[in-house]
Amino acid sequence: MKYRVAEFEIDTTQFQITSGSTDVSVEPKVFDLLVYLIENPMRIVSRDELFEKIWAGREVSDTTLSNHIKSARKTLGDNGDLQLVIKTIRGRGYQFVAEVLEIAAENLPETIPTPLLNNQRQLTKLGLLIFSIIILIFLGWQTTRPTSPDLVSDPRPYLLVVPFSVSGGDIDKWQPFADQITREVILKLRQISGLRVIPASSAFAFKHNKTPAYVREKLPDVHYLLDAIVSVEGNVSIQITTVLESLDNHDLVWNDHYQSRIDNTNFFSVQTDIAASVSDSLKVVILAKEQSALAELPTSNLAAYELYVAGQKQLNLLTYDSLKLAVVLFSQAITLDPQFDGAYVAKADAFRIIMSYFEKPAEVLPNVVDSVLSALAIRPDSAEALSSLGLAYVFAWRWQDAWKVLNAARAEDPNLALTELGFALYYSGIGDVEGVYKTLEKANKLDPLNIELADWGHWALAMVGENDAAIQWAKDKIQLHPEVGLIYSGASVSASLAGEHQRAIALAQKGVLLDTGSPYSLLALAQTYGHAGQLSKIPPLLDKAEKVESFLCPYETAITYLLINQPNKAFKLFNDAVNYRSNCLVFTRNDPRLKSIKNDPRFLALLTRVGLDNDSVAKYSR
Repeated sequence: MKYRVAEFEIDTTQFQITSGSTDVSVEPKVFDLLVYLIENPMRIVSRDELFEKIWAGREVSDTTLSNHIKSARKTLGDNGDLQLVIKTIRGRGYQFVAEVLEIAAENLPETIPTPLLNNQRQLTKLGLLIFSIIILIFLGWQTTRPTSPDLVSDPRPYLLVVPFSVSGGDIDKWQPFADQITREVILKLRQISGLRVIPASSAFAFKHNKTPAYVREKLPDVHYLLDAIVSVEGNVSIQITTVLESLDNHDLVWNDHYQSRIDNTNFFSVQTDIAASVSDSLKVVILAKEQSALAELPTSNLAAYELYVAGQKQLNLLTYDSLKLAVVLFSQAITLDPQFDGAYVAKADAFRIIMSYFEKPAEVLPNVVDSVLSALAIRPDSAEALSSLGLAYVFAWRWQDAWKVLNAARAEDPNLALTELGFALYYSGIGDVEGVYKTLEKANKLDPLNIELADWGHWALAMVGENDAAIQWAKDKIQLHPEVGLIYSGASVSASLAGEHQRAIALAQKGVLLDTGSPYSLLALAQTYGHAGQLSKIPPLLDKAEKVESFLCPYETAITYLLINQPNKAFKLFNDAVNYRSNCLVFTRNDPRLKSIKNDPRFLALLTRVGLDNDSVAKYSR
């Protein structure tokens, strides 16, 4: 029998513990102790029972048992302070609290080596920390369950806050500050359950055009538009002039002026006052617990906040260099205020996007985990932190961890689009078409202009064979984001699968034009040529993509080699993708582009290593 605990495999027939392709050294009695506890998961096992079962009743001191428990914990990345794998129940015994999976050895095909993630101990910690958080959240959820109304018939006022403008002073200097005021106001308003508010990720799509007519075109269901002008005097005094307008009849609903200074934390009360006034003008009652949340400060350290503002500016540029700089700025903010939970969440988001598009995921995932752990240590109910981590876990095909974390995020706040995107990709990976449609529909209504959703939503549909829906999704998103190259490159895949080769080539060429220097856009173009039978055009594009000094997704590269009938090269690249924990591997089980290798034993081995073989998928929650 084999068992899996996080990244560790315990083989009771070979008396061996491995982590990936690495053997973990363990003493015989420690191994026996671990196996006994694993075979009795979640049951409290007394010390006397362990003396009887492990040492056959021989005279053994309590110290000996304690030392063996200590070694057993260390073997699986745990320790006596954390007790996240083996928990001591004072006066009663021990309890194995980590999740255990049984693996039928005879069903395992020849396997591809599993990658060894950096910081494995930290990843093991988080799985159990999240388990504890889920229990706490659901205990509270039964009596104070947040609601997620039918978004089509939702009667709440639907509000868009457009990015505030700057008047006076150095506009380039103060615009990031005004942008962050906008985000803070959005965050405050979204804490009021009686309002429905477009998230910042969609709101900032109106940065360069916030006219009511344009808003109506892009978001026809929105009822109200909140705008403001931030006037700066002498680098310390500000005035915020706000205007709330009805988009239904163009009436002025409310306006006001707010004076403050940015060298005092009283400045943060302005955002709270704006949110309260908007709520009052729309006749929405703010609940007592929401009033407490509105009064909370993001940080008491103004220098840390300034760094955070600068980091948010870089984060929203979504380039590799800007994301790396954002991480540095958020880290500096955290150094000044170690309790700044918003900075940890933003840092996790930056790392997650780097992991998704720019670097080897195996090397970046521990940084996401570390940032989320720090945020949760400060605010255990942070739905934003849980959502970011859940999506990262899906991208790293840590299926069961992803399910737990995403459910914890949804239980805390059912209105986060990234949580629903995480579920959509999870369902796409395991082939649950209905789940993909349901969660994508909700995500799209919650955050209709989110670029990550625009990109990955198309893939979630195309990779479960819903190609017509994927094509329509891409067409709609291109209309909303006509300058985002990733969407064109992705759209070329579904167009090729539909046999629309000329349109696919045109889409891919547009993607290359918009994403100059992106190796993925070159691979997408190469694939369109392959599907169109223009095979001679593939090698030059492959060569060009491989010379780009950026992370080249081995999964997409492998698919390109399949088009020129080089399966051995493709499987070598698939093996690299496993070692890197490439995010595209979430689609391996159902990717229609892999039809030619579905019966190859190496493909079955690949499915097993990414947890998408039949036996594994049958055990996953839905």
